Amino acid sequence: MGDSIDLKRVRHLIYLSEELHFSRAAVRANLSQTAFSRSIQSLETDLGVRLFDRDTRSVILTAAGQQLIGRANELLSCAKKLVAQANDIAGAEGGELSFGVSPMASTLNTVDILVKLRKNIPRLVLNVQIGYWDQQRHLLETDRLDFVVTTIRAGQEFDPRFSIIPLPPQPASVFCRRDHPLAQQTSPVSRQQILNYPWSGIVPSNEASVYSLFDLTPGALLPWTLSSNDLNLLRETTLTSDSLLLIWRSWLDKDLRDGVLLDLMPFIQPGWPTDLLTIKNAVVSHAGRSLSPIAQQAVDMIVASAYAER
Repeated sequence: MGDSIDLKRVRHLIYLSEELHFSRAAVRANLSQTAFSRSIQSLETDLGVRLFDRDTRSVILTAAGQQLIGRANELLSCAKKLVAQANDIAGAEGGELSFGVSPMASTLNTVDILVKLRKNIPRLVLNVQIGYWDQQRHLLETDRLDFVVTTIRAGQEFDPRFSIIPLPPQPASVFCRRDHPLAQQTSPVSRQQILNYPWSGIVPSNEASVYSLFDLTPGALLPWTLSSNDLNLLRETTLTSDSLLLIWRSWLDKDLRDGVLLDLMPFIQPGWPTDLLTIKNAVVSHAGRSLSPIAQQAVDMIVASAYAER
């Protein structure tokens, strides 16, 4: 076997590994099923290994296929970055950028940054995926995302294959509607009073910090009644009920300025250490791999914007 390889057939390999179904993979490749099958067979012949076991009912990767699929993804990623860098050098006004954002990191001026990118690169094709790290990790590993802006849990560790750029922590707090009973009382708000009301928010997968806020034993029942990554739903619930909202402050700045929501933090006694009510984010990418010029520009803008707001 020579050292040349057809990238189209490598892409077909990836399609079939993801679909595990010849007909669906052929559709993605814009080929007939017969032509797609021949492409996979010729790739197996050239590589000298069987990549898939197939019968009339199933298609699965062989052990050899499982070992080679990561390298296939890397090969296509390198080719994509080669074209992207060539376009950048040539002064092109287009290109592609795919990145992920966790729900709790999605308010880090993401919209403003995307607008600036569009202005700098008018024909930029953007793919922005909103989801949690556990959902986005596979997309990053298989080079379907250039990087991910994600929220870091307390004590979370990352695979050394990933490069981490920490972002400034975002302050969080407890919020209620302006005519909430706690907003009307003249005496300080106690921690027990907060426990007596239902909570809503994006529930962290590690609630150790929440237990620390209330001096509770881990595992104790907490009054969550609504958890969602739909920020508008959380806001509407807070405005129309006695539910308390535990979330980062920056997202509610306008409501706080307009006086429709109230930050309870200044009224809570005894007060809480600010470090327990912070949300930490980071930009995660492949370690040892250079980002495309467009992706690097996006990361630089996200980091600069996050630190400018401190």
